Amino acid sequence: MTLRAVHRRYLREFLPAMLAYVVLIVLYGVLVPRIGSLPWRIVLALLPLLPIVLVIRAIVRVIRDQDELERRIDLEAIAIAAMSAGFGYFSFGLLLSAGVGWAVDPAAVAIWVMPCLFAGFGVAKLLVARRYRGR
Repeated sequence: MTLRAVHRRYLREFLPAMLAYVVLIVLYGVLVPRIGSLPWRIVLALLPLLPIVLVIRAIVRVIRDQDELERRIDLEAIAIAAMSAGFGYFSFGLLLSAGVGWAVDPAAVAIWVMPCLFAGFGVAKLLVARRYRGR
């Protein structure tokens, strides 16, 4: 299968940004516990956001430039991912506030929202696209 130009551009933008994110998040995890300086901890904490902005930009651009069916599939996948992540985290928050389950640091929960949203989008897109293939 040959990729259309819009999808080739998406991969050229998305893959380097995700690689940069992985490198920066690993650096964050390794260096933050070892650095005492607050300004440097802030810089290290915010650095992984830069490639995520590029990932978001790539996603928005590919959605904007796709045909109508692809846009519809992505819209449904985004809706499913956003509602699933929101519902999951809201449910988890209610359980934590009720004292059910184990004690979890809120920072440990919050840091997983964006990765869960992105992963949910990927899974939902596969399922929604499969549904439309039959039409």
